[in-house]
Amino acid sequence: MSSGLEKVVFSRDISDSEFFTVSLFLEGLLKRNKEDDQYYYVDVKEDLDLTITGYRAEEVQWQAKELMCTDLQALFSIVDYDGFYEELMDTLWANKINGLTRFVAQTKTTLIKDQEPHYCIAKNEKEALYYFKTILQLKDVLTVREDDEEIFG
Repeated sequence: MSSGLEKVVFSRDISDSEFFTVSLFLEGLLKRNKEDDQYYYVDVKEDLDLTITGYRAEEVQWQAKELMCTDLQALFSIVDYDGFYEELMDTLWANKINGLTRFVAQTKTTLIKDQEPHYCIAKNEKEALYYFKTILQLKDVLTVREDDEEIFG
């Protein structure tokens, strides 16, 4: 039976005694949240002060697949290199590598509040829709369209 600790990344190397102490706390947390399919990032300070952040398994596993790495490596990249995947995709798209397209999602919220629409770089509309609905968790997507206008910020 799995302990759940295989879905945990620590911010630093910890000693065996620190691991024992931290793992007892984590076991309790994982048991209480056993219905949630999450990965956890544990920021461990020198005095064993812990900050634990959960990430949805769908997001971690999707990023692992996209980056062709392990789930824990993907979790590490999400935490320590926030925006890495998006910047990588923007760079590939701008340089016309891998036949990627920029997609824009118009939502009820962006229309009503006159906000900038969400965008992503993907191979096709199906992948873009998955990104918008599953990864960004946009609930009110009205349209997804190609938008290959370059944006310089």
